[in-house]
Amino acid sequence: MKHWTSGANAILLVLGLLFFLPQPGNAIPAFARKYGVKCYACHTVPPALNKNGYMFKRLGYRMPPDEMDGTKAAPKITELDKNVKFSLTNSFAILFQASVSDDKTITETGATPPTATSTTSSFNLDEAALFVAGAVPDTGFSYFGHYEMYQDGDNFLEQGFGVWTGGKANSSYFVKGGKIHMQEGEGTRAAMFYNLFPDPSYTLTNADPIGFSLDQGPVGVDVGYTWASPYFKNVFAVSAKVTNGLNADGSEILSASTKNSKDVWADADYWFGPDGGVTVMMYRGSKDQVQNAGTPDEFTYRPTFYRTGVFGNYLFFDKLDLLGGYIHGQDDWQFVQGGTKANYTQDTYRGEVDYYLKTGTALMARLDRGTATIPTQPTVHTRAWGLGLEHSMTQTGNVVLRASYNQEHDADPVALLGSTDKLFKLDFRFMW
Repeated sequence: MKHWTSGANAILLVLGLLFFLPQPGNAIPAFARKYGVKCYACHTVPPALNKNGYMFKRLGYRMPPDEMDGTKAAPKITELDKNVKFSLTNSFAILFQASVSDDKTITETGATPPTATSTTSSFNLDEAALFVAGAVPDTGFSYFGHYEMYQDGDNFLEQGFGVWTGGKANSSYFVKGGKIHMQEGEGTRAAMFYNLFPDPSYTLTNADPIGFSLDQGPVGVDVGYTWASPYFKNVFAVSAKVTNGLNADGSEILSASTKNSKDVWADADYWFGPDGGVTVMMYRGSKDQVQNAGTPDEFTYRPTFYRTGVFGNYLFFDKLDLLGGYIHGQDDWQFVQGGTKANYTQDTYRGEVDYYLKTGTALMARLDRGTATIPTQPTVHTRAWGLGLEHSMTQTGNVVLRASYNQEHDADPVALLGSTDKLFKLDFRFMW
């Protein structure tokens, strides 16, 4: 396979091709099949949610009613979808994603020569996933399951939870329990993990030296309340999760553990205008940390970590979506056993511009920058940027082709070494 010397040039080569691809038959994913709508009813381009898609999730996978004009009482949750018949095929969905990628990594080694370079070009089966989701008719119950049949050579349960939703369409509450994504599902578009790029923003997925990241799916309980004005022009929502948190290696604690404390996450969202929104979130947790692993001075301790963030986006003329966000982090840190605990602090910022050329076709560009500091160590800087084009090959939006180039420079505040990764990716996603 030819190695691309410039990801930007590679994107230019495929720009024209995306607009002249044939239109395959229209297969409709589960929720779209159930309601007889296109994917764009809830997404700008799948999987990025719009305000209607956000409300769909908050109402327990029930469609927001069109008639909520404020002149009469809003329908109860149990009255929604009364005329929609249950069907097994409307409760299942599958996703396949394959890609061609060219990845170049430059790593600082601290030796001579000072850097090492590796380049990999490959055809990939990125993901094969099964989804089971829906609302139980005439009740407040709903459910969601996400099983990865294949991802990175493995298979596992990504999410699995049950939900009880009560109240009315304009004033509802929910209680959710099970294995739940920590940040996905709440937050306006700038705070959402699922977006137009193949991977979430660095600001959201950044992993610190103690192995913590918001990109996790712990076991816990999630509660929330949602208020909406007539026609859902304005939506205000709050959510809070209490979870088992993380193991020492950064993986989710899925069963009973000796860790007695629980991690706590909270979020407040405000949607306004045609499709704009603001999100404020916080996280407090702790985990066992193994320091100096594999060396004679290895030791463990339990750091506490905090995250606070604010995000916002606004969609102009149904075409231009501007997104931005900021997260501040503060973690306990200990260099030597019994030594004074210090604070590892980080600040990360994100900006993104998405331009929708037409329904189902978007150009996107984003930039993330961050700083991290541990006392007695110099401040290190991280930056990541990306360009991309996404095009839905069907009118319903369930078959998507995407080309993207991402470049990320990471810096380790402990070892004071860095690495740069340059990735061009052309991927194909099929959803049924």
